[in-house]
Amino acid sequence: MNRKNAFGRVLLIVSLTATLCLSIDIVYKYLTREHNRNEQMRTSLVSVLEDSMEKRGKEDMYIVSHSYTRRDFKDDSSKTVTMDVGEGPKEYIVPAYKHYNNIAENPTERLFDSVILEEQPLEPDSLNMLWDSLWVENGISGSGNIRVSVTDLSGNVSIAYAKDTRHMLVLDSLCSYYIGYRCEVEVTAFVPPFRYWRSMTLWDWIKHAFLLFSVVLFFWGWNVHNRRFVEVRRSDVTELAGTEKEIPVVVLKETASCIYQLGDDVLFDSTNRLLRRGNQVKNLLPQVSALLLGLLEADGYCMLMSDIYLLLWPDGSGRSERVHTVAGRLRSSLAEMSPQISLVSGNSKYQLKIAHSIEENTAPDVDLQN
Repeated sequence: MNRKNAFGRVLLIVSLTATLCLSIDIVYKYLTREHNRNEQMRTSLVSVLEDSMEKRGKEDMYIVSHSYTRRDFKDDSSKTVTMDVGEGPKEYIVPAYKHYNNIAENPTERLFDSVILEEQPLEPDSLNMLWDSLWVENGISGSGNIRVSVTDLSGNVSIAYAKDTRHMLVLDSLCSYYIGYRCEVEVTAFVPPFRYWRSMTLWDWIKHAFLLFSVVLFFWGWNVHNRRFVEVRRSDVTELAGTEKEIPVVVLKETASCIYQLGDDVLFDSTNRLLRRGNQVKNLLPQVSALLLGLLEADGYCMLMSDIYLLLWPDGSGRSERVHTVAGRLRSSLAEMSPQISLVSGNSKYQLKIAHSIEENTAPDVDLQN
């Protein structure tokens, strides 16, 4: 039995370790692949915007590095730009997120972009077609949507989509980049949710299958371990009960005071609630005495918890905690008198045990009060 228990514990540890390791590996792979896919899409969108601006007259101008880290916010303060369109200088406030996500670095480039796009606006469907073609080249399945928003000098916004907006219900916003001196042109990319199973290899499928197997193995091992533990506890209780002999209690005196002999030299006066062994006398509390008397009069000196409830608390206020308290006091009193007398519990019952046998006889009257 010990070997089986040891093997079961090892099996549980191995299956649990395998489950945790595989779960961490799968989650890490999912997050890494999702990040890589999104980064590829951002990079390809910047490439499409660069190509579109070059075709509009920026062949000899430097655009922007593809480094994604450059687009992190440096601070959250807004930027102010000044333009004169014939009505005198006028200031425009550019939010920080627009300023740091503009595809051009310096103000001269941005001003040049504004002039170009004023004459040759961006077409979202053309941008989307070029962007989708880069998806295919990078081995990414699916199709996205591009939105182009233009804010004029008066603050009015016009919006155009590359595809029907009904498809936007299944798309998530990926990123937005800005073009122009006032960052007046916003290009926003929408992509379908990342589906990990489409990028899974044969080895990934094997790992998922092994993860499922390890989870099933763990719960099966846990169930077997619990059943064996219960069997061991039951067998231990049975062996303990087998090593102790059931000893009849001899009624020594049955008058106004009923006296029981427990073992060889312990007497119990149920009327006066006394235990005595030689010159040693122990007074019992009323409920402790009632429990001992109930056990002595029960079959096999054994009582169920439900019977103890009715015996000690006929009003129905009995609880297991209260029974354990009374039983603990009785167990302590019996231990003070004799180590051969004990009170054992298990399976929602209590049983009185006397280790050594005695002869049944009628003893002379004994006065426990002296």
